[in-house]
Amino acid sequence: MKKFIVDISQCKPGMQIAETIFSDYGAVIVAENTILDAHIIDKLEKLNILKVKIFDQANNIIESNSTEIFEAQYKENVEQMKEVMHDISTGKSINIEKMNEVSHSIFLKINENRDIVGCINQMRKVDEYTYTHSINVSLLCMLIGKWLRYDLSTVRLLVQTGLLHDIGKTKISSDILNKPDKLTDDEMAEVIKHPIYGYKMVEDTAEIDKKVKKGILMHHEREDGSGYPMALKSDQIDSFAKVVAIADIYDAMTSNRVYKQKESPFTVLEYLENESYGVLDTRIVRVFINSIAAYYLGDYVKLNTGEIGQIVYVNPRQVSKPIVKVGEKYVDLYKEKGLSITELI
Repeated sequence: MKKFIVDISQCKPGMQIAETIFSDYGAVIVAENTILDAHIIDKLEKLNILKVKIFDQANNIIESNSTEIFEAQYKENVEQMKEVMHDISTGKSINIEKMNEVSHSIFLKINENRDIVGCINQMRKVDEYTYTHSINVSLLCMLIGKWLRYDLSTVRLLVQTGLLHDIGKTKISSDILNKPDKLTDDEMAEVIKHPIYGYKMVEDTAEIDKKVKKGILMHHEREDGSGYPMALKSDQIDSFAKVVAIADIYDAMTSNRVYKQKESPFTVLEYLENESYGVLDTRIVRVFINSIAAYYLGDYVKLNTGEIGQIVYVNPRQVSKPIVKVGEKYVDLYKEKGLSITELI
């Protein structure tokens, strides 16, 4: 596939980046094969990137979707997942055809990293959490699979696992799932059964791969045996479940819930850096936080001081503590221990 260099002023949404773009600090700004959208082009201009290398459009087989089209498809996927889960909750079997449609729609977005990360952060409705969470975890699983360099057939299965990981919750009362107060012991005991409920729903479905089934069953297991429902450890846990576990935590913590406000992505990355050792798969966590943090480079954020700034450098030693440009000064959150990012702007 031919490559050529163009001025940033000539870049248009739909062009495909042919070479990873790095900042002056050596941090990844945009990864190779990323499809440009208006947000990325604006970010490159703000970071004073003057020229980029792109693939010849004649040979570019990946079609671009605008942000509006992406969001419209996202909403359609949510509606389809509502139907799938509603059918399951009324005792019907999983609509494999509809599930495959949603899975395929998500898989087609595999090169639209910026739109995926941005859409996951923006498309937040508390009353739609059950359905948007399924879509978001599926999208994140796809990205993680890509970042782990899994083959495409494996990534497709990961997408399905993300979509179906919480289907067991359709067997749990919405009064429990949406309870704003602390759950009782009996209610919690019911909630932690959802991986088993989900597994039993798909156990005899020949069209669903065994890896997907294991991912559904084990996505709350933890490396140290502290998870559920079987308290498995390390190598006993399926690799799909380990990926879903990280995607699940990231989306849950960055979402508004009936019982808590969302955390900023950098708060969640800090949690993964500091609290996940020995609990989640270390290699997958490291790949995830290094890869996803790069997509926030150039974004504007609010600090806990109320100040607004732009992320100009992601620190590889602790990606949750980037350098933020506030006015004419540079604030290194790695060194300024009392400062933190409270939200994306």
